[in-house]
Amino acid sequence: MPHEWNNKIVVTKDELVPNWFSSTNTLYSLIQRYKLKPYGIKVLQRGGNGRVMLIDFDSLDTPIQHGIGDPRLVNHVLEPYYKADKEAVAFFRKYQLADNSYLAMEYQDRYIINASVLKAAIALRAVIEKDRKKKGVNTTGITAILCEHVKTFNKTLQVKHKGDQHNIPESEKRFKQLLKDFERGGYKNLISGKHGNDNSRKVFDETLGLLKSLFVSDTAKPSPTEVHRRYMDFLSGKKEIVNNLTGEVYNPADFKKLSDSTVKNYLTSWDVAVSTSLIRLGDRQKQMGKYKPYVSFDKPVYAGSLISVDDRQPPFVMVGGKRIWLYVAVDVASGAYICVVYGKTKEGLILKFYRQLVRNIAQWGLCMPDGLECESSLNSQFVNTFLAEGAMFQNVKIEPNNARGKVIENFNRQMRYGIEKYEENFNSRPFAVDESNQAGTHKVKYMLFDDIAKMCNENYEDWNDFKHPLHPDLSRWDMYKEMQHPDLKPINYNAILPHIGYKTPTSCKLGFIQFNGRQHVLGENGNVALGDRLISLMQRVEGRDVTVYWLDDNEGNILKALVFIDTQLICEAIPKPTFNRATNELKDKDFDSQKIMFSYIKTIEAYGLRGKKAIERVTVIDNSPAPKKGFIMPGQYKPATAINGWHHADELPETNDSVEYEFIQPEKTYTKPLKERLNSN
Repeated sequence: MPHEWNNKIVVTKDELVPNWFSSTNTLYSLIQRYKLKPYGIKVLQRGGNGRVMLIDFDSLDTPIQHGIGDPRLVNHVLEPYYKADKEAVAFFRKYQLADNSYLAMEYQDRYIINASVLKAAIALRAVIEKDRKKKGVNTTGITAILCEHVKTFNKTLQVKHKGDQHNIPESEKRFKQLLKDFERGGYKNLISGKHGNDNSRKVFDETLGLLKSLFVSDTAKPSPTEVHRRYMDFLSGKKEIVNNLTGEVYNPADFKKLSDSTVKNYLTSWDVAVSTSLIRLGDRQKQMGKYKPYVSFDKPVYAGSLISVDDRQPPFVMVGGKRIWLYVAVDVASGAYICVVYGKTKEGLILKFYRQLVRNIAQWGLCMPDGLECESSLNSQFVNTFLAEGAMFQNVKIEPNNARGKVIENFNRQMRYGIEKYEENFNSRPFAVDESNQAGTHKVKYMLFDDIAKMCNENYEDWNDFKHPLHPDLSRWDMYKEMQHPDLKPINYNAILPHIGYKTPTSCKLGFIQFNGRQHVLGENGNVALGDRLISLMQRVEGRDVTVYWLDDNEGNILKALVFIDTQLICEAIPKPTFNRATNELKDKDFDSQKIMFSYIKTIEAYGLRGKKAIERVTVIDNSPAPKKGFIMPGQYKPATAINGWHHADELPETNDSVEYEFIQPEKTYTKPLKERLNSN
């Protein structure tokens, strides 16, 4: 039989073999297997030299323990009524205290056991009361019996229920009150008042508010110790504190004395620092790094889905300690830099960048990226123009001074410390965190602007030729070109050129628009307008002043030009097609240009001829009476009406005689023959 040995319940080898183990070797093998492990069968005393091997009863599997029998187990009166209370589990696992916090797991488990034991006691009480009433016995004193049973039940709980223990009061008076509260108020009344109890705190809301105000009210940023000293001076009457907003003078009697450690612990706690840091920390990036959580994103799969842009200063120095400015764009999926512009200052750099981005996309024959993420300092001025969603990009996210919000920050860091760091004149940050990125002993040389720009350009080219980390068979650049998102949209010139294009006021004459040193014709969608569409455009722009917004490509040719009258888009301006004057040097493109221009001219000319034929001739008859003369200039000139004897002619008498006319040929001509005229000259 199992027996107690050194406060342990043990069994001998003979009690296990052969009833539970087939042989002694099997038992020894199992003991050796679990010898160094924290679980499994354990030997408390080895056999030999007259000693009997003793095995820890509690280390045996549960079926063996039940089969042999645990001498510690007695048939406790509460055992038949005890079971884990499922409703208590559901209640305490979800219960929240006054500050919305949850109970610690050890408290949850303890309250669940207490509730289960109390329910067992209530069930036992019902049986006792029923039995006494049946026998006609008085029911008084049952609570004392229940209290004793509950107190002794802990031993059974420990042995039969994995060491569970309750902490129900052993005092009959307190037990009675707890049982009464439990039956009236349920599980909530089992929870101790110490959870979430703030009554013992010395620091009240008004006091904490005052401490925070003292912590941020001084531009010198006082330490918690200095705040405590000022607070104590306030309590002693040495200093007064006035609320700037309300003008209220704080009364020291309303506040309590605090220790220096209490003030320090409070002011350095997270819930205070998260708000005071917004005032005390001048570097917003540091403040966000300490107190602002951030989201994590999955990387885009397709190129063109999102680009990230930002300005940066490469770590190379010009004469005078100045550094050049770059504005760059990286495609997030491929990691390829798709646009880089340079400048000695930030002035005009942002417009230069977006113009160059459009040039590059057009030269590669790709669609515009769908999404853009950028910082607000330079881009916020364009949110209602070309950076409005649906204009240049379909989705735009502008981050207000949030370095973590732009993935390009990580790419720029890799460029800085992965490539630029190994250039000869790399200029380290004076306070770099990593020692390997701090300045060394070598002296940095000054460089020219063009040399820095050339070096950076070569570094970006090398970067784009590196293998893509997820597609090792492709470079970053190849991945960008070959894995474009299928739903990207073409460049929306109509929406962006009035804002990023060059502006030229001009006019339209004979169907030609002159700007940028060249004649242009009217067109749409990149083609010269002909037929009725050309006539419609001519009716609107011919002879009128117009404004042309245009952008050139990387070769200096017109990439796109739009014709506006005031703020209304009319058409495109297409470079006038030209062809070789010499017939024997005409090529295929010349024939195409010749055909287009002749059609352009004929369209306008034919329209004029059709208009001419449609005009009907008319005669205008003036029936208005002649004005009367009120003054005649005196002098020698006399009008015909003033000649003496003038009168209307007499009418000839009518006659029926017919008159014949005869043509007489002149005898001599006065025109010299051609031969004589030539001889005379």
